[in-house]
Amino acid sequence: MNKIFKTITSCIAVLLLLVFSACLKQNLGDYKPDSVNNLNIDENLKDAYMVNVDDLLKLDANVNQSQGNGDLTFQWYYYSAISNATSERIVVSNKAQLELRITMATGEYFLVVESTDTKTGVKGYKKIALTVKRLTSEGWLLLTWKDNKTNLSIVTPANDVLKGFLKPSTEYPINAKPEKIVCINDWDASSQPITISTTLPNVYFLDYNTFEIQQDAHDAFKNPSNINVTNYATDIYNNIFYLWDSTGQLYQSPRPRSGPINFPVGFDLPFIGNYRVAKLILPVESGNPIASVFYDEQGKRFLYQKSGVNELLPFKASPVNAAFDMNHFPDEVKFGGLGAGDMSYVVGKSVTGGYNLYTMALEGALDGYPAVAVDPMGIQDNGAPTFFATSGKLPVIYYVANNNLYVYKVGEKRTTLLYSFPTDEKVSALSMLKGSPFFKTTPDTPVPEGHLGVAANKDGEGIFYTFDLTATGVLKGGKYNSRNDGFDPIVDITYKMMK
Repeated sequence: MNKIFKTITSCIAVLLLLVFSACLKQNLGDYKPDSVNNLNIDENLKDAYMVNVDDLLKLDANVNQSQGNGDLTFQWYYYSAISNATSERIVVSNKAQLELRITMATGEYFLVVESTDTKTGVKGYKKIALTVKRLTSEGWLLLTWKDNKTNLSIVTPANDVLKGFLKPSTEYPINAKPEKIVCINDWDASSQPITISTTLPNVYFLDYNTFEIQQDAHDAFKNPSNINVTNYATDIYNNIFYLWDSTGQLYQSPRPRSGPINFPVGFDLPFIGNYRVAKLILPVESGNPIASVFYDEQGKRFLYQKSGVNELLPFKASPVNAAFDMNHFPDEVKFGGLGAGDMSYVVGKSVTGGYNLYTMALEGALDGYPAVAVDPMGIQDNGAPTFFATSGKLPVIYYVANNNLYVYKVGEKRTTLLYSFPTDEKVSALSMLKGSPFFKTTPDTPVPEGHLGVAANKDGEGIFYTFDLTATGVLKGGKYNSRNDGFDPIVDITYKMMK
């Protein structure tokens, strides 16, 4: 009986298999691979877009269908481009045409559009890199002062101008004339302190994104303090924050290992030592064994901070063949900055009135001796240089004297006139566009060390120039790249890079 049942069951199974195979062959015979409606939406959309907050982004997913015009559905969504971000997809449209008001936080995102053929389920999609910024995200920041009011304006890489956007603060009112603006173009988006120092004295810390004043120098100390802070600076990698007080004492706060560090805190006791440091810092790129070097106006010498030590120390005795003595520096220090090839430069005014350029090699300075060379700058027309800037690519010093812009080429030991400003304008600031060694430029970002900014004032009005530099350090075309006027009187300038 069991054998008969198994035989019948087997026959039925074979019969069903033959019937199914016949049907399958018939269906496969009708199948045409080219009949699938492939969807292509790559042709009419760019791979990347850059937009400002409050912009209206309009895009059209005009799909190219390989087989006629199928019934399609659409979905647009975006999500953070940060690799470890936990943010979910934000759906913003279910139409082919996107109209997206940019309200998300500044940063990097991926914007994706998907189209689906409702009949076959076949999908097409396009992934777009979306950079969201503000008009104030990148450009030349102009610190202005008019009618006892401090303010900021900006000139973007596209030469767009936005004036007077500094947000007033009832908790941190700026009640004195501003002197200096500092923006650290660091590699870390959470570390880009923007500070304004004033004659009061005080230093105010601004949020790099919103430009709100959220802290002053007094908040930066561990304990409530009445210290009059006059200056802020940091080393090249922003590993250490420094503050100066009105007596020339210096304070440090190490960079935290994690967390927001846009507003430095933790300052406590000043560096150990008998000194009165000038408002000058010579950062050392490696940070070890020397973190930074400072000039002691009291002792007429250069002092260094050993990495991790809260003390300023003198260099060893000068060798006989040294270019100059780091511990006996007779000139009045006018400027100091980091240059090309790990060289640091100091401009000094001698007792006879001449100006000298001192070159130092601070990397490995404890193994050798840092004094490399001293050369007369040959300031033309008996001028008194008032503003300086160094390049991180070329051994040159830019300076302004008698309302003229000059370049001093260190290797040639020669000064060249680059540009003369109108006689009814008075230059008020000079700055080089500089960036962190880790900063990555894009086609929309000006290349660091390739641009100069110069501010001038005329009849109570600020004027701002930009100059593009050639590979040899002179001006492209022999003149300015852009000129904008109508600002409040300009006190200082700096460049802010976008994260």
